[in-house]
Amino acid sequence: MRTMTAVGLTVGLILFGTPTLRATDYWDVATNNDNGTSTDNELSHGIEQLHDLEANVGPVADQDWYKVIAYYRASYEVVIDSMSGDLDLQIPADNFQRLAVDGTTVLQSSEEENLGSAIPGPNRAMRWQMDASTENQFIRVQSATCGTGCGAEDRYRISFYETTIAVPRFNNSGGQTTVLIIQGLTGWGRPISGTIYFWLPDAGLYALQTFSLFPTRSTLVLNTAPVAPGVAGTITIAHDGGYGNLAVKAVALEPSTGFSFDSPGLYKPK
Repeated sequence: MRTMTAVGLTVGLILFGTPTLRATDYWDVATNNDNGTSTDNELSHGIEQLHDLEANVGPVADQDWYKVIAYYRASYEVVIDSMSGDLDLQIPADNFQRLAVDGTTVLQSSEEENLGSAIPGPNRAMRWQMDASTENQFIRVQSATCGTGCGAEDRYRISFYETTIAVPRFNNSGGQTTVLIIQGLTGWGRPISGTIYFWLPDAGLYALQTFSLFPTRSTLVLNTAPVAPGVAGTITIAHDGGYGNLAVKAVALEPSTGFSFDSPGLYKPK
């Protein structure tokens, strides 16, 4: 019994005592993998995935490709964090990019996730608004730092969010006037730009108004009556400020009674 127990312990130590690294990126071992524009891995709101950049057979440096459907007059954010130390996606700029449907045209390169920090952090992000048309696009992740030397331990997490803000009510008719308040919540070193869309109840676009917040903790107070006079409806806000980084409220004022009606801006739940 003692011998069998000792053997069992030895086997247990061999099997479980030493951690074994395994690839987390099962997209790479599929017949139709994620190494190019034929990827079937599509990002949608709230998705979080764990990937690695372990070199493929050859060795060939790994690339992870993701499909994205970006809708007209909406905004988005994709974030990479929880990276292992060898990846270093900061340099060069083409390590983490957004590409057009042709898989070649670069639309955007990443920025530091927490802009303006005294010591730049490793996390990366891209934030954008769609002001032209609905498009199929790609996100590409690669590492020039470890390249063909990347192993299964070279992991990262990718998260994707729609950042469009919805305000369910504004009213500039019947004696009411709506004031829209947009407050920035970050200390970034670049402006937050956006577009305010005023929608009629039948979903027709009535008007739009662009804005820029800088410093990014500043507040925009907009009287919407000159922009959308005599009408009522809803508001959406597309911006490049990231998920949760703008606080929004619309206040409809009725001077004859002194009443006010608050409508908070809402992000899609994660």
